[in-house]
Amino acid sequence: MADFGDILMDFDAKSQKEKNFEKLKQDVKSLKRKRDAMLDREIRIRNDLNSGNIQNAATYKLPLAVRPPQNLSHRQVLPSDAELQRLRNIAKAKQKLQAHALCHGVTSLRGEDNETKFVFDPYVGGKPFGPFVLRMRFLRTQAVLRGHTLPHAVPTRSLYREYFEDAEDHSEQVAPFIRSVAKHLRAFLSRKQQCDQLRESFAEDIQDFQAANQCTAISFSICLKDEDNKEQITISIAMIYDIDGERPKPESLKVSFDPPNTTEDDMESLKEQCLVFYNKRLTEAVIEAF
Repeated sequence: MADFGDILMDFDAKSQKEKNFEKLKQDVKSLKRKRDAMLDREIRIRNDLNSGNIQNAATYKLPLAVRPPQNLSHRQVLPSDAELQRLRNIAKAKQKLQAHALCHGVTSLRGEDNETKFVFDPYVGGKPFGPFVLRMRFLRTQAVLRGHTLPHAVPTRSLYREYFEDAEDHSEQVAPFIRSVAKHLRAFLSRKQQCDQLRESFAEDIQDFQAANQCTAISFSICLKDEDNKEQITISIAMIYDIDGERPKPESLKVSFDPPNTTEDDMESLKEQCLVFYNKRLTEAVIEAF
């Protein structure tokens, strides 16, 4: 004899199956009605187009019986003017951050222990460098420097003291601080890259090359030969850079000649040619000047 519970379970399963079957039948009928209504609307639109008698768009709406039911409890609420303005400001801020990241190679992300990581990926001379990471933690109105992987040539802690030590509101100093760090980083990488390229490009012509103090004091000599009288002139060039500069400081370029009895006209002409070092990268300046 079957258990009474099993009988009830079978009965419930059959009832549920019948309900599902009835629901499927109703869905099929509804889809057929909708299909017929859409075919009828298509025929009316096509006929009106062919006859040139286009009606108002409202006349081509589907009947209410075949339209999907609208959930009135979830009507769309339009944002207020203040919310729209806030969204515009957020969009503009994102665009500025994206532009800053593309131009300067700086992005920020949330790290562990409520730290914010600023990642520097600069492109210098068409080559990527990095990533270099600077970690900060923001505590109310304080911005605390937690650490970094920047080169020693970037005076990170000195810059931090410069921007934050006497500042009342640290939040206003974060952006200028990050920009200054990025500028110092790019300047050092550019100076070093220029020195490496110069020594590589003119390995046989450059003599006594020196790049001291994080490549802020650069000097070298280059030999020039006069094809007409077979004379040789050695030109010594020395220049000073700011620690955040990619080009020499104004009026820091020093040019000397050996032998010293070079004519004054030749000396003035060569000195004028060397002014290109203020505007060009080292390798390009040597090619253009000599």
